[in-house]
Amino acid sequence: MDGQGILAIVSFVIYFAFCIFCFYQRDLMLYVELRKVRKRVKEVSGMIKETRSMVMSLFDDKLTEEERVGGYDNVMDYFVIAPIETDPSGVMSRLEYLLNTGDETLGKLVEPLSPDGDSERVENLKQMFREAITLNRIYKMLRELYLSSKKSRSLETVMQSTMNLSMLIRDARIRFKAVKAYVDPQPIGSGIAPLVASNLIDASPFEVKDGVVISERKYNGRDLIIIKPKGPGARMRNLGRVVETKIMEEKKVAGVVVITAQVKLEGEKSAVITPATGVAFISEPDKYRLEELASQRKIPLISIIVKMSEEEYHTKMSDEIHDTVPKIIEKFKDVIGQLGKGKVIVVGSGNTMSIEP
Repeated sequence: MDGQGILAIVSFVIYFAFCIFCFYQRDLMLYVELRKVRKRVKEVSGMIKETRSMVMSLFDDKLTEEERVGGYDNVMDYFVIAPIETDPSGVMSRLEYLLNTGDETLGKLVEPLSPDGDSERVENLKQMFREAITLNRIYKMLRELYLSSKKSRSLETVMQSTMNLSMLIRDARIRFKAVKAYVDPQPIGSGIAPLVASNLIDASPFEVKDGVVISERKYNGRDLIIIKPKGPGARMRNLGRVVETKIMEEKKVAGVVVITAQVKLEGEKSAVITPATGVAFISEPDKYRLEELASQRKIPLISIIVKMSEEEYHTKMSDEIHDTVPKIIEKFKDVIGQLGKGKVIVVGSGNTMSIEP
């Protein structure tokens, strides 16, 4: 066969392959997109299995295998339904009630699983379950995305559905690392504010009310009331109610200073300390409660925010974030120096795991 014959055959094969590709183009692209999603579903499924093993490793050894599995499944299936918002009247009080009730119910589910019912371990296990539940929800979303896309066989639907795939995977990886942080309890990024509050309390006497530490002392020429979640368990709640009570008890409050961590925007630097006017509480009902009371009594509300990445916020506290403590205290000194007469209420808002008191 001469060169022209070979060239004709090659040209025909290429033309035939091109026709086949054009005819099955949508099917090929659909296969590629579905394969991409299936790979991610498999990745997160592996995280779920490892998470199950890590969480159950912290259960009481006295439990039977059936009790361990049943206890794990009961907690993982539990969730709180948000209150109706079409009637906004009283929505915050309803939300607060549901959150408090949900927290109590979660505690009742977790307590029998914790060794000796230790309250600090119960709090850590509760927060660990919250991270695991979020990871499980992401897995269910990815699985739904894959199965519904596979069923519809619509390329447009599949491509639209996979637009947020990378964000879901990133969030899943962060939550998986967050679960790992509770296996060997150490302070996490969002605990920077309670850590600062703990440094301010130092050797000062303190009392505990509703899982919240309250301490009064003189500092830098000012009378301080320092409020933070009680450690070393991973507590984060009830700050707003305690702050409200202290404001009502005091004749003159110069201001309320809230120290907290916040997830930075992409492109921003970590460990940046930013002052702001207003309340940067984690809980919306707590934020609402304090804003309402402060506006009535004309009390200045100031927040000192430590910015960090989402991964730094949810996982073990990095050295860079830990080293901001003295800088935050210096910023705090500047802020309270500008306030008028009266006591200053300082709130360390965040996850207080492995931070005492």
